[in-house]
Amino acid sequence: MCALCGELARARGLDTTLNILAKNITEIMDVKGSTIRLLDEKNQTLEIAAAYGLSKKYLKKGPVILKKHPVDQKVLKGKAVKTKNILKEPHVLYLEEAKKEGIKSVLSVPLMADKRAIGVVRVYTAAPHDFTAGEIDRLRALAFLGGILADRARIWDEMRALIKISQSISSTLSLEKVLQMIVENAAKTLGMRASSIRLLDEEKGTLEVKAAYGLSRAYLEKGPIEVAKSPIDRECLKCKVVSAPDIRKDKRLQYPDEIIREGIMSLLSLPLTVRGKAIGVLRLYTSVPYTFSESEIDFLSALACQGAIAIENARLFEHIKTEYKDLTRDVWKWYDWGTHFPKI
Repeated sequence: MCALCGELARARGLDTTLNILAKNITEIMDVKGSTIRLLDEKNQTLEIAAAYGLSKKYLKKGPVILKKHPVDQKVLKGKAVKTKNILKEPHVLYLEEAKKEGIKSVLSVPLMADKRAIGVVRVYTAAPHDFTAGEIDRLRALAFLGGILADRARIWDEMRALIKISQSISSTLSLEKVLQMIVENAAKTLGMRASSIRLLDEEKGTLEVKAAYGLSRAYLEKGPIEVAKSPIDRECLKCKVVSAPDIRKDKRLQYPDEIIREGIMSLLSLPLTVRGKAIGVLRLYTSVPYTFSESEIDFLSALACQGAIAIENARLFEHIKTEYKDLTRDVWKWYDWGTHFPKI
């Protein structure tokens, strides 16, 4: 384990570190092979992030779709699940492929990060094997290490996203471009379903879409969000971070039926603030009931701050352009539109 930690400390990049971990899991557990799958929250699948000891053909057999796999549903709730003999269990996905691969037993444990499951670590044996409590604890400890690595990679991804957006804000005055970059990075970096930015129109009392990612045109065109009819937005515009972990149980939304038809099950709203006043809302959406972690909220708050800066810069630039045009017009009038010198 000490040698493994040293090897991982020298590694760079999530793919490299997780593949080193998969190799060591296989050797430490003395099994046929292992896989590390990360949760794709948007598509509700488990995607291969690293593997060792298994053929490429087996690894490409097909996706693990959560709704079709009750075992991984249990694992993602924090449980360790062992299958002593896959031939005697009805729940095994891709049974024929597993038999051809020579797999007999499987043990799955959650990959944890920030106190929540972000994936599944699985080991496979070539002979029927009843995993002991000690073996399960050992795999849990290795999976815990994997969670730390994945969390470290997430932090680096978040830092890169923030740096990229900061550079864009300082290099372009295109508000549309910056806001679109923010919503895309918000959703992609955290692996969420969708994201949007809406700005407040104080005269109309509505929130207007200025950038969106992962949402259908039909949903975006469902109608204006009227602040008076949307308690969740009224609360957010008081400069509060507001979450709705399960849309089906939340009565604060103006369009609950439309949002459920869009396949959205939870959301988080963060205020875009300028000098202590909310001018809009950054919103993240997930396709399953979900509680955002503190680290995710911190990252999104930083993005919301970047969005507010971009909006303020764009507004100041527009104000300067207007002032310049007015000044130019006045100067030309003063010079009688260039035909005479000014009278002093």
